[in-house]
Amino acid sequence: MSGNTRRRTLQLYWGSMATGALLPLAVDLVVAATRRAQTPAQYFEGFYLRLFAPQESVLMLTLLGGAPFLLFGVFALIHLGMADRRGEALASRRQFALQLAFATMVALSAWGHYGIMTARGSTAALGFLFLPFHVLAMGVVTYASGRWFKRFRHGPAG
Repeated sequence: MSGNTRRRTLQLYWGSMATGALLPLAVDLVVAATRRAQTPAQYFEGFYLRLFAPQESVLMLTLLGGAPFLLFGVFALIHLGMADRRGEALASRRQFALQLAFATMVALSAWGHYGIMTARGSTAALGFLFLPFHVLAMGVVTYASGRWFKRFRHGPAG
């Protein structure tokens, strides 16, 4: 595996793991600052109490929101890690598609978390159960689109 591909693979893997763990918390902090007018110090003061709170479990939110990124990170590690054996052109297509899918997943997850957290409806929290599936499905569609775009834009060699 070339040094560039190895570096990109590890960046995608660890970046996906970190994003999955921190994105729901970051969106929760933004909502607390914009909607509840809390300072970051006030937010983190009650953070331990809200980790397991029945109506706003931050731990469950992080586990549900991070699941697609965990699966994506493992997929990127395996898929891009084996791409160099089959040629640099394939590794380039996979790398482009994985980066595009990751960016799409981050944007959709952040938008979905923010929308659900700021919704006033009583059943809005059900969105947290379906959001990981939508994020993962959009990642798969974007990955396939990125591979298709890169193949037909640059030909089979790139």
